[in-house]
Amino acid sequence: MIGVKLTFRKLWRNRLFTALNILGLAIGISACWIIFRIVHYEFSFDKSHPDKENIYQVVSHTLAEGKESSFGGVPLSLYPYAVETFGHLAQIVPIYEGGFQEVMVDKNHQAPLIFEEPTAINHTVTAYFDMVPYQWIAGNPKTAISQPNQVVLTQSRAKQYFANTPLDDILGKTLKYDTILFTVTGIVADLDKPSSFTGKEFMFIPQDKQKGRGWLERNSAHQVFINLPLQHKDIFLDNINVKNSEEGKEAFATYNFKTSYGLLPLTEKHFTPGFGSYVVKKEIVYGLIGVGIFLLLLACINYINLSTAQVPFQAKEIGIRKTLGEKGFRLTATFLWETLFICLIALLLSLPLVHYFEWQFKEFLPPNIQDYNDWQAISLFLIILIGVLTLLAGLYPAYLSNKVNVVDTIKVQGIGKLSFGNISLRKTLIVFQFVIAQVFVIGTFIVSAQINYMMNTDLGFDKHAIVTLGLPYKAKHDTKTDPLLYKRALEQYPEFEKISLGSPPISDRTFGMSITIPSDTGETHVQLMFKSTDANYFDLYNIETLAGRAPQLSDSIGSIFLNESARIKSGFKTNESAIGQIVKGPRQDDVRIQGVFKDFHTHTLRAEKAAMALEIDANSRRLEAFNIKLPDHPSQWQKALTTMGKEWKTVYPNTPFDYKFYDEKLASIYESDMRQAKIINLSTIVTIILSCLGLIGLVTLTAFQRTKEIGIRKVLGSSIARIIMLLSKDYIKLIVIAIIIATPLGWWTMNKWLEDFAYRIDIRWWMLLSAGIVTVIIALLSVSYQAWKAARTNPVDSLRDE
Repeated sequence: MIGVKLTFRKLWRNRLFTALNILGLAIGISACWIIFRIVHYEFSFDKSHPDKENIYQVVSHTLAEGKESSFGGVPLSLYPYAVETFGHLAQIVPIYEGGFQEVMVDKNHQAPLIFEEPTAINHTVTAYFDMVPYQWIAGNPKTAISQPNQVVLTQSRAKQYFANTPLDDILGKTLKYDTILFTVTGIVADLDKPSSFTGKEFMFIPQDKQKGRGWLERNSAHQVFINLPLQHKDIFLDNINVKNSEEGKEAFATYNFKTSYGLLPLTEKHFTPGFGSYVVKKEIVYGLIGVGIFLLLLACINYINLSTAQVPFQAKEIGIRKTLGEKGFRLTATFLWETLFICLIALLLSLPLVHYFEWQFKEFLPPNIQDYNDWQAISLFLIILIGVLTLLAGLYPAYLSNKVNVVDTIKVQGIGKLSFGNISLRKTLIVFQFVIAQVFVIGTFIVSAQINYMMNTDLGFDKHAIVTLGLPYKAKHDTKTDPLLYKRALEQYPEFEKISLGSPPISDRTFGMSITIPSDTGETHVQLMFKSTDANYFDLYNIETLAGRAPQLSDSIGSIFLNESARIKSGFKTNESAIGQIVKGPRQDDVRIQGVFKDFHTHTLRAEKAAMALEIDANSRRLEAFNIKLPDHPSQWQKALTTMGKEWKTVYPNTPFDYKFYDEKLASIYESDMRQAKIINLSTIVTIILSCLGLIGLVTLTAFQRTKEIGIRKVLGSSIARIIMLLSKDYIKLIVIAIIIATPLGWWTMNKWLEDFAYRIDIRWWMLLSAGIVTVIIALLSVSYQAWKAARTNPVDSLRDE
């Protein structure tokens, strides 16, 4: 207890340095804590499943035009064939995602509860509950989904539907999914570990999905998992692929593509993009680990620099303790105890910092991470972290204290001169800190520039002042109303000069189909992306026609429009030569190429512009959305939106009026990139703060060691500015060295990051120079106060002997 009091008094006496140390370590601990939670969560996926090493997802591979693509969907025919052929050898489980517009819960003579568009509904078989380790709360796992119109709920979903009803009493209650009544036949506890199996409601497979409709129709909503002993893996794949080749032989030859099937281990599913709703690249997780290690090292370096800055002030105390016979290991233990004490206070401070981050920046965290708090793992990690911090941060200052010569304690000579050759270790640490900080600063500049480029680059169409409204699609809404009624109603107002029906240029509503080009040697099948619109689409989005003409209403039959990439892919040498050519459309009907339009982006800038065909659809109910051009001046928008809402309620009285500005919708597709940019910005701020705290400590040490020199210079007429430069220049040199080292590292790192974008900025020299200038300015500001404080000291006080 006495030791704690003495430590507290000593730290309070040097409370400025103590506060800086605690702040630096708290930031480092908080960052490592958050990163550990994320990394532990990601690496915990699917680790709790029994027999996980033998569980695989059957996945599809397609080879077309020399390019291979993969995804998790399989044809409905695969499951019954696999059961018939391998049911005696393996556990085979289909998971077909279900879709309903609403779920209605009867409340006994009260207004029913209605839940719109429920998610995580799986159609599956009883074997699902043998493969996935659910704990049953109520119901019989062998019969719960053995018949149609039965549903099993997870505990969280059951509480959502029946909030105040005991779980045992929920069995036998009914839920109305759209127009079909289902009986609750089971309740299972939610999985207590992260899993790729994310279902919340489980149902019997509908009759129309129990038999296949061929081997070429694949859907990402139809997945099959299999628990298969390793020795049967190759036999299973060979058999499935032979069957697939037989069924698709004619189509493969006609359309020049081929499909096959593979097995994705469950243990790799979470880290393999393209095969699940939530996946993450291992490189990103390893990158987070690297950031955590760097931040931990920065916190340690910051502590070391601030602690060594105090050694000269403590030299007389150390000398007296040595004179009184205190041994080196006691001095070391004292420093380590002080470091541990500071680390524990920093840990307490990091607790609210972590909670603040999780509350303020929850979009940075993986989805559902709050549902999985493994406090045992977190507690063990924090104990190890505090131990590592204590040793890393405390041993070097303790070593320096043991080097203090009793004879030199009065003159304070030779303190902390540990070097590697002629390079001071403390200076090396400063360079290392700022190398890391500068890489982050460069990352901030490049990522911000790329996002700015993506948000402002010409996408090939006009997106200003365009509002989109989705067509009604729910049964209880006005789906039978002709959309042309609303379009014609708005056309009566002068503020709506351009209105079009169709999927917006960048949208998920696109279809891959092929056209057939006749030639002297036969027919060529060309795979294109198809988009359906009305005749006003080009005019509204200001899409440029390169040859032929823009669409007309009469083009709903026998016409097609190609973009320039599709024209090249189809083998026409020039835009003009494609006009008037007759090709077979995706429905094998003859269509005439009426126009070639300029390529525009249909995906984010990470992907190349697609070869695309555009068709005019006469059935407006099949089109996805209204696209409405508002007046150019924002002051007129509110009036226009009010008019839109009024006419909407007239034409669609049962459908909510839910509009979106298209440019805002486009911004949302870059949400993940913006989130990544915010993480880099936050990491940059943390590294800069930690690095500058270390600089403050070293400048303080330098000012103390050169107190008399500063006094003499002031007596001889040196100005405050010259003294500030005298104290700062050595550290500015170190920072410049760090910038020189970090610049190629930052350039290489960000160049690798930019490789994921088909359309990207070029890293210019001025970006790297600007990042360096910013770092130098921040460093100057951080050291100038201590230098100014030393320069302002009265020369009489500086020259006075103690």
